[in-house]
Amino acid sequence: MRFFLGLILGGIGGVVVGALLMLGAFPFLFPPPMVNETVAEQYDIQPILLGSTSFRQNVAGHDAAHWGRGDIKIYQRTQDKYVIEFQANFEVGPGPNFWLYLNSQPDIDDEDGFQADAQRARLTKIKSFQGSQVYEVPAAAVKDAKALTIWCESFHQYIASANLDLAGDV
Repeated sequence: MRFFLGLILGGIGGVVVGALLMLGAFPFLFPPPMVNETVAEQYDIQPILLGSTSFRQNVAGHDAAHWGRGDIKIYQRTQDKYVIEFQANFEVGPGPNFWLYLNSQPDIDDEDGFQADAQRARLTKIKSFQGSQVYEVPAAAVKDAKALTIWCESFHQYIASANLDLAGDV
């Protein structure tokens, strides 16, 4: 009886461990294709540039697996829609289920800082780990935001953040 119980528990444990390992390895083995989209290509009329920023470097939450870099531009497309454009130099370390968030606090640089911001707003899943990308978002979400953060939903890990200082233009 013990043999069969051990066999069943071992099988269940093996499936769980295998699934977790595959979840972690999947983005490395099958990364999404690089995206190269720009605001100029997406829209007939060039939106109004409100500001630009970059992902913060060398912060407490960065390590060999959790990091991001690159430049960002924020545009106003209409009164109700803004556009976030990651520039061609955008890159993050691969991982599963990365989402963009707007934070009500600046200087988000680790998991604790991100989770301490109860006012954060979830925007959208990122399209790729590198390359220029365009995200249209509600203007109301951006107006009071102080930072833009990439967060791994699967493992609750901070990836990267950029402070937003749109100098009252929004």
